[in-house]
Formats: sequence, structure tokens, C-alpha cells
Amino acid sequence: MTKADARLCLAQKQRRFEWELAREAQTRTAAALVAGKTHDLLNLVQIVQLAAHELERRCDASGKEFIDDLTRAAKDAQVSLHALMELARPEVVVVRGPAVGATVTRVVAEIRTAVEVDLHLAVRAETTTALAAEQLEYLVIGLVLDAAEAPRIELFVRDRTIDGTAWIEIVRGTDAAPNGGDGGDGFDLQGVELLAKAVGGELARSERRGGGTELVVALPALSP
Repeated sequence: MTKADARLCLAQKQRRFEWELAREAQTRTAAALVAGKTHDLLNLVQIVQLAAHELERRCDASGKEFIDDLTRAAKDAQVSLHALMELARPEVVVVRGPAVGATVTRVVAEIRTAVEVDLHLAVRAETTTALAAEQLEYLVIGLVLDAAEAPRIELFVRDRTIDGTAWIEIVRGTDAAPNGGDGGDGFDLQGVELLAKAVGGELARSERRGGGTELVVALPALSP
């Protein structure tokens, strides 16, 4: 298999994962919409309940049956809407992912069939994040494919402690190309940034000494 074919296979693999990300994003958007509308309906039900209580004070015995039906219907609606709100509430589950160093090493070995990458590990063997193996794999492949045209790609994976908080940084460094570029922006990094933000991380780009750029993905490290 040529490097061009291998690169195409990696890109197709990324696209399949992005479809899953898109479906998850649509599900979260739909859940947020349901939660918002449900909250509005609960406010309306509360108004009906308050109105029913006021009517009960003002009406004689002949209207009691109607008010009881109104109160019962509002109560049933409230119970159903609360149940719907619980279904729409996003479930937050922090899952410990695999060891970052070992996973990145495996992924880079696969990437090298398509793109040359120099890997530098300065991370403890037990360092993990909340990203699952396939998510971390997608992130690393995306960073490399984005700079596949750069004259040289370096990948640094390191532990860092900032203000007492443990972080993992995955840094993609590229040398400046003869035309002044760095080979970046060749791949859509929206999914990479989405994954980083989903676990409380971030993506940042900065100039590199001697030319080129560094793209840094910072991820919170999980305690052992």
C-alpha cells in the first residue's frame, strides 16, 4: 500500500468516527430542546394549578367536580413532564480511558504507514484521561493529518501540572515550509476540538521558535 492509499484509509476512518460524533451532537441538541420546552410547559402547568386553587376558593359546590378534574389533569401533566425532563437530562459519566502513552505509541505506528511522524513521550505509564481509546486515536490521527503536507511533524506527549492540576498535553509541532506555511489546516479539526472540550480540555495554536507552529491539545489527567 502506498503512503497516499494509507493516508486515504486514515481519512476515511476519521470520517466514520465523525459521523458518530455528529449523531451524538444531534442527540444532545434534541435533548436540550426537549428540556427547554418541557420547562416552559411546567411553568404553564403551574399557572393552571394556581388558577385552579383560586377558582376553588371562589366557586360554589356546583363547580367542585370541574375544578377537581382540572387539578387532577394538571397534576398528571406535571408528573409526565418531570419524567420527560429526566429522560432529556444528559447523563454525565466520567470513564477512565486507556494509558495515554501506550495508546499514542500504537496509533503513531499506524500513522507512519501514511505520514512520517517523530514521537517524543514524556508521560507516565499510568497517565490516563476521560477519552476512550477510539476517541484518543481519532484525536491523534486528526492532528497529524491536518499537517500531513508539512516538511516535518513532531508529536510531543507530556505530563504537566498547572496551578496544582494535572494535565496531559499532546503537542503537534511542524517546521515552516519553504513557502512560509507549515502544512497545517489540511484537515478539519472541529471534531478534535469538540472531543477536547467534552472532557474539559482545549485546543490552542502558537508560533514555534525557528518557524512553523505548535498545535496543543490540553486534556485533564485523571487521578490514579
